[in-house]
Amino acid sequence: LETERIYVAEMGSILKGYRDEMLSEEMSSLVPPGLQGKADILFGNLHELYTFHNDIFLKDLENCISTTELVALCFVQRRDTFFRLYSYYCQNIPRSERLRETLVDTHLFLQECQKKLGHKLPLAAYLLKPVQRITKYQLLLKDLLK
Repeated sequence: LETERIYVAEMGSILKGYRDEMLSEEMSSLVPPGLQGKADILFGNLHELYTFHNDIFLKDLENCISTTELVALCFVQRRDTFFRLYSYYCQNIPRSERLRETLVDTHLFLQECQKKLGHKLPLAAYLLKPVQRITKYQLLLKDLLK
C-alpha cells in the first residue's frame, strides 16, 4: 500500500512538474519548438493512469488491504481498466523515446523542470516507472497466491 502511494505521488509530481509546465501559458516561451503540442506523445496517457490510480485503485486497496483475497480481487475487478491503460502507455513508450531522442533543444527545459522538482533522475527514468510497476503487480499477485 505504501509503495502504491509513492507511485501515485511520483506520477502526480511528473505530471505537475513537467506536463503542466509544458502546457502552461507562463512557460510556453521556454518550451522548445520541438516539444510544443507534443505532451500527449511525450507522456502518453500518464494523466489517465494517474487519475485511475489516485482516484480509484488506491482507494480500492485502502479499503481491502486487511485481507489477501480482497487485495487480489481489487486487481481482478479492475483488470480491464489496467489492461486498457497500461497497454496504451506501453505502446506509446517507443514514440516518447523517439521524440526525446530527436529533439536536441529540449534538455534545458527538461533539466529546469527536473531541478525545480528536486529529482535526481531525468524524466526518462520516471516515464519508465509505469512499465516497471506493472511487473511488480504481477509479482505481488504471485506472492498472494502462495
